Amino acid sequence: MCLAHNQSSDTAATASNLGRMPENLETRFALSAIPPHLRDGATVLLLDPAKGYTVGRKGTNGTSCLVIRSDWRFPRRPFRNDIYWAVGFDAEGAKTLMQIYLATAELRARGMDSKRVHREVTKKFGSAAYANPTRAGIAYMIAPIMRGVDDKNVPEPKTMNMPHYMIYAPGVSNADIGGKPLSLYPFMLSMSPGRDDFIIMLVGATEKAGILTEFKGLLTDLSAYRNYLCTNARTRVELPTKTGTQGL
Repeated sequence: MCLAHNQSSDTAATASNLGRMPENLETRFALSAIPPHLRDGATVLLLDPAKGYTVGRKGTNGTSCLVIRSDWRFPRRPFRNDIYWAVGFDAEGAKTLMQIYLATAELRARGMDSKRVHREVTKKFGSAAYANPTRAGIAYMIAPIMRGVDDKNVPEPKTMNMPHYMIYAPGVSNADIGGKPLSLYPFMLSMSPGRDDFIIMLVGATEKAGILTEFKGLLTDLSAYRNYLCTNARTRVELPTKTGTQGL
């Protein structure tokens, strides 16, 4: 059920009014991104909008989870306060790809706008600071809900119940794997071609239904926290726009 509330912050915003999530809710949301067998041993990173990410819980299995609030990919779009997507990186991704999101949060906290942040992080891609993955790996995004921008030409973010897996595949295209975009078959998402290329695999209908049931309480609490994190008939079938999956 979606709960109505008055949230003056439920709009596009600058870095100065990025809200901090309640710690327990942020932790639960972050951990929902990964499979059950990884949750007890995972590191959880929590966002302090004034500083960046800090370790809320130190894990033991190499997996790191966090809720992304700032996306480095869109330099022509101002940062917003209504972006929420949970992701869990394996050990390789935590050392490499995750570092871009940590840096983005820190630079935003310092007052940099999206254009400058994009410039600062992308110019260091492949350097020691922001190394490329050295092997195949996976980023888990099987949380029950996400809200993000998927296309520089679409004005508003989308809220979606779209649990999925992201397999690191730098330099790989849909032609290479026979990908079928926006389907239950694997397809490519290229966020930074040659570096942040992922094979996307949506979970099946039965697994998705199970995830939504497992996290019914979390979905209720997220909806109460922000009305745009509400699950409804539209969000259950929503998918990214085709142009949002670059390189299709």
